[in-house]
Amino acid sequence: MKIIAHRGYSADYAENTPQSWDAALAAGAHAIETDIRFSSDGIAVCAHDDDLDRLFGRPERVSDVAWPELEALESPNGARIARLADVLAYAGNGHYVLLDLKDESPQALERIWQIIVAEVPAAQHPLVIAGCHGLEAVRFFGARGATILGFIPAPDMAEAFWQAGATTIRLWEGDVSPARVTTLQALGAEVWVTSGGDGTSFDGGDHNGTDMAGLAAIGVGGVLVNDVALAVRQVASLG
Repeated sequence: MKIIAHRGYSADYAENTPQSWDAALAAGAHAIETDIRFSSDGIAVCAHDDDLDRLFGRPERVSDVAWPELEALESPNGARIARLADVLAYAGNGHYVLLDLKDESPQALERIWQIIVAEVPAAQHPLVIAGCHGLEAVRFFGARGATILGFIPAPDMAEAFWQAGATTIRLWEGDVSPARVTTLQALGAEVWVTSGGDGTSFDGGDHNGTDMAGLAAIGVGGVLVNDVALAVRQVASLG
């Protein structure tokens, strides 16, 4: 079962930063995941929240601040905002990168694709996984031969995302069942799960390691987690 670093090794490092991505890969992650938004001047940046409050104590939306100002920000734990180009360098070096696309407007999708083409050699484009929340985004990247994961808005949307071109379907841990995983695998889809979240006792991406065995037993192919080393150890212990 593959371990995907949710916002990097975000349990121990500032999320969505090169430090968190480097630590995740060093700990044995199969892929690093990050979130993509746009600054007011059109720079694609790695930021989960739509505003700057949680990390930087500022009320502005990411999309209302220009890149030079975003680049200068630093949180108390050392978090700084990176660019899409920064994380794509990892794909250029042979690592899988999952992009959680927070802006799926047509112009955003086109700009993201242009940056991928500019920053990643064509032979390594399959290492960049477009994480899409809507069917139009799936179709956009499918038309360009990209690798696509469906961040489905509800479990009953999984088949529609697969039919549109998503080869991997992401479920929340609370939505996982043996029957659902079996149904998706019968379509030909790989199933990844974000640990924690609604229906569990953990925040999104958090886990205590013991749930890895159950997910592996029903055929889950990958898990998005904050604590990469803990998950890697647990999966290794399954033999």
